[in-house]
Amino acid sequence: MIKYFFIFFLIVNAITIKTIAQEANSKDEQGLRHGAWAKYYEGTKQLRYSGTFNHGKEEGTFKFYDKSGGHPVATKSYTHGIDDIDVKFYTKVGNLISEGKMNDRSKEGEWRYYHNDGKTIMTTEKYQNNRLEGLRTVFFENGKKAQETIYQNGLKEGKDIHYNETGSVLKEFIYVNDILEGPVKLYNYDGSLLREGNYKANRKHGNWKYYKNGKLDKTVKFPQNKIGVTH
Repeated sequence: MIKYFFIFFLIVNAITIKTIAQEANSKDEQGLRHGAWAKYYEGTKQLRYSGTFNHGKEEGTFKFYDKSGGHPVATKSYTHGIDDIDVKFYTKVGNLISEGKMNDRSKEGEWRYYHNDGKTIMTTEKYQNNRLEGLRTVFFENGKKAQETIYQNGLKEGKDIHYNETGSVLKEFIYVNDILEGPVKLYNYDGSLLREGNYKANRKHGNWKYYKNGKLDKTVKFPQNKIGVTH
């Protein structure tokens, strides 16, 4: 009796698996993907992505996997009637790398990037039509600001300030159309002024003042040659 029951169970189980397989990756009457879908890496049993279609439109959350498997390396979440997609990228062990919104393949709005722990914010930046727009901020692991830069249409435009881990300013630059232009100040780690001057078309220009122990040490006039001097 037990033997026949076991055979019956195997038959029912096989029919169930076959039914699920037939229901997955199905299409509607117009030939559009509809229902649960899953795609595997060619020649393997490793899942490439899984998600749900509603008459050809993605809905809910799609998960994407690396060939080696494990935690999804990316997720895309779709909301009905909204073009922007919520996107997250992960390491293979599941730590969050970055998150933000995309419209097709274009980054939009605020994006966040994380340090290796997947929790501490490393960078915040804003996009418009896949180009940086507005304030971009970089953070140390202790949460202090490391850099603040203003962008316009994907190019640096305005102040670019660098900090040390205690919060003191190390460098102050000004960019015009992604080119160094205008007054510059550089500081020691303790916050004392190290040197100051001006840039013109990405090169040091005019009188530059150099300090030691907080006092003026020398003044150098630029340009001295045709080769751009780095900062």
